[in-house]
Amino acid sequence: MKHLILDFFTNKPLSYKASDATLLLFRLFAGLMMLPYGITKIEKYDDYVIDFFGDPIGIGMVPSLWLTIFAQIPCAIFLTLGLFSRPTALVLAINMLVAVKYHWNDPFATVSLPLLFFGMYVILTLTGGGRYSIDSVLFRKKHQMRIDRDWYYKNSRLK
Repeated sequence: MKHLILDFFTNKPLSYKASDATLLLFRLFAGLMMLPYGITKIEKYDDYVIDFFGDPIGIGMVPSLWLTIFAQIPCAIFLTLGLFSRPTALVLAINMLVAVKYHWNDPFATVSLPLLFFGMYVILTLTGGGRYSIDSVLFRKKHQMRIDRDWYYKNSRLK
């Protein structure tokens, strides 16, 4: 117990398994938190078709709404599963960047939520889905993953 407390306060790096578990929790949180926003857009589709935030990207209200629903439901589900994690996180980041642009002159309390989502999706675009993702199973060789992680942790520790 003493070591856990000491490790916590001395900022000791997590093991690679703990880092991957943390990334899994972060990815699940980021994906699942977006789903209610997309579901709301489907439930209130008729209202949004009439006026979807004033055509935020200049391609028409209905295509903008479709792209937003695509980002907020299928992409959020794929991100949660860890399937095509980087591309789906990028689509979600772009979607949130458009939301930030739209809300830029609103009070900070309004613009802060899309900014937080944008930051989460940028981080996931850079990191990918991690070891506990479908991407990891489908697209990486287990042996190569082990070599990469072993090299990183062997060379990153202070001696």
